[in-house]
Amino acid sequence: MILDGTALARARAPELAVRGRRVAELRGRRPRLLLVAFADAAGGAPFVARKVRACAAAGVDVLPLLFPFGTSAPEAEHALGALLESEVVDAVFLEFPFPEGVDGEALTALVPAAADVDIMTAGRVTQYFADPDAPPPLTVSAGLVLLDGHGVDIRGRAGVVVGEGTPFSRMFREALVRRGARMHPLVSPQESGWLPVVQGAELVVAAASAPGMLRGTALSPGAIVLDAGYFNPGGRGDVDTADGIGHLGAIALVPGGIGPMTVSVLVERVIAFAERGS
Repeated sequence: MILDGTALARARAPELAVRGRRVAELRGRRPRLLLVAFADAAGGAPFVARKVRACAAAGVDVLPLLFPFGTSAPEAEHALGALLESEVVDAVFLEFPFPEGVDGEALTALVPAAADVDIMTAGRVTQYFADPDAPPPLTVSAGLVLLDGHGVDIRGRAGVVVGEGTPFSRMFREALVRRGARMHPLVSPQESGWLPVVQGAELVVAAASAPGMLRGTALSPGAIVLDAGYFNPGGRGDVDTADGIGHLGAIALVPGGIGPMTVSVLVERVIAFAERGS
């Protein structure tokens, strides 16, 4: 089964548009997202346009803060801080990855916890682990929605998240534990002995942002696979599917899986933040 994020996002769009219009009617202004991104060397920000389009379709206004290539860390921090002081927004989203030389932690720390739509700030991360009802990062939510939307039950499955020990990877693992999966500790492809763990898993999240690090043929028959690795110029996933994936139970591919679903969940959460403040 292909976990099709594009089709599921399209199916969710009408209801999101209804909710977006309802917020505007109730409070007299539309939900508003501050979207912060850095242009690449070619001057583009390829992941921004799709978010702006999805927001527009749902009646969500986007205030873009797109930094030119080469913007220094102090310049970015000053601009973001000034904009947060002068503008009213319901949510703030910082586009990954940050360019070399930009202190992602310092930039993230400027985001008010109440507007932290992607669960990046230290307080929101702490809250997630303390509160079983707290929302996880958008990409994690996207994976869960994909599973739910395709009727995939992961309860009791032996699972593993392949990634570094970042808050994101730890929250992804915790979210699957809360869904009833039997999760192995995080494994990193930089460590010896990681591959046999993955080969024996019934549920695999590839979140190392290491294109093609894991051959699809190495995964066990019937495994459920969520490929969450895409931060590279070619947009390649962490799972190399060239030799076939027909033996898997289900897979969210790159592109077309978690990516479009993350955009849909972003729109939904901005609206939810606006509903909370209506």
